[in-house]
Amino acid sequence: MDKKEIVLLQEAERKRIAEDLHDTTVQDLVCLSQQLELIMFYMEQDVTLARLETVVARMRVKRMIGEMREMIYDLRPMMIDDVGWQASFEHLRDQLLSDNSNLNVQFDIDPVDRSDGVTAVSIYRIVCEGCQNIIKHSNADCAEISVKNEDDFIRICIRDNGVGMEQSKDFCKNHFGLQYMRERVCALSGKMKLISDSSGTLIQIKIPK
Repeated sequence: MDKKEIVLLQEAERKRIAEDLHDTTVQDLVCLSQQLELIMFYMEQDVTLARLETVVARMRVKRMIGEMREMIYDLRPMMIDDVGWQASFEHLRDQLLSDNSNLNVQFDIDPVDRSDGVTAVSIYRIVCEGCQNIIKHSNADCAEISVKNEDDFIRICIRDNGVGMEQSKDFCKNHFGLQYMRERVCALSGKMKLISDSSGTLIQIKIPK
């Protein structure tokens, strides 16, 4: 991978972080600021209402802290280093179920070599992005995710039974999540194939060792 590809990958990562911050933390802070102004008004008019709004504001702050912790975790999945590879995917599965309790999700994850400090984290991020695409866009109720450690390469499959998506020559360029996945795969000298129709979507990835 040349320097230009590295820069493009870094810029894609920065864009993703910026969009996440704008859609979550920034919006929550705007609402919290408005709520604090309302509390100040109620303190002079109705102390009971002021207390109730304070309780709601406190709950909002706790939720924001939780979201920031998840974002920090996504920046560097420390669980991979701290408690292991499998635990990271168990954490991801719990996240998916909390976002969509109706989703039946199955993971089949082989161990991979983590010695270079890059490949395992990149694979984890690729799977995370694929799972988020399922939650956001597929309207699926079943998903299967596998990471298989074969002789010469690592094979990743992400499958759902959702509504599918229209494909074109520049399809991935118009879908940030898929573009992010493809750039990650290319950075690992891998290949990515997408098959999608009205019965669901299958993403197949091969990454050489």
